[in-house]
This record gives sequence, structure tokens and C-alpha cells, in this order.
Amino acid sequence: MAKSLLLQEKSDCRELIKRVLLEKGHDVAAFAEEQEALAWVRTNPVDLAIVSLGSRGTDNQAWKKLKALNKDLKIIVLSRYTFKELASEALAQGADDYLIKPIDIELLETKVKNLKLD
Repeated sequence: MAKSLLLQEKSDCRELIKRVLLEKGHDVAAFAEEQEALAWVRTNPVDLAIVSLGSRGTDNQAWKKLKALNKDLKIIVLSRYTFKELASEALAQGADDYLIKPIDIELLETKVKNLKLD
């Protein structure tokens, strides 16, 4: 079972993604605030982090901070279309993949599966 972290400010989006991951057999820790997520990763092993870019509760470097704590961590960044360049930049700097909001659930499932976490 993959251990996943979700950092997403908006509760409806956070709950939707969490439910999808749970249905796929992931153990999921979901957070709205970056500092809480970072603190959790310091004491818990994580295979995958899904991190929203451009939201109030996170800076656009949150995924890098998580990766610095676990170099093997797979990262998918989420971005609104208006911040698509941030997602492309994150991919160029070491994130594993990205999704544009609104999230296509089937595409999310495919991208998570393609990371081969299990």
C-alpha cells in the first residue's frame, strides 16, 4: 500500500482526491497547510505527494521542501490553468508530473498508477 500525502487548501478538492486515492488502496494524509504537511513528512514515510500550486496555504516551493525531506518521494503538482507555467517549471525542476485543475479523476488515477509506487 502506497503512503500518500495531499497538500491542497480547498476542502472539496482535497476530499475528492483523498477519496480517489483511498479507493485505489493508498494510505492518505491530507493537509490544508504547508507547515503541517512538512511536519508530518519529517516523522512519517511517504511514497507520493500531491501538492497544489498557487494557493494561499502553500508557497510554490512546498513540493521542493517535501522532496528535500525525502529524495525518493514522487511528486505530482496541481495547478489552475492560469498557473500552468508554474506546473511546467516544477516539472523541469524535478517534480514527477502535474495536473491542471479542475482535476480529471481518470487522468489523476492514470498518472498515479504510472508512477509505479507499489
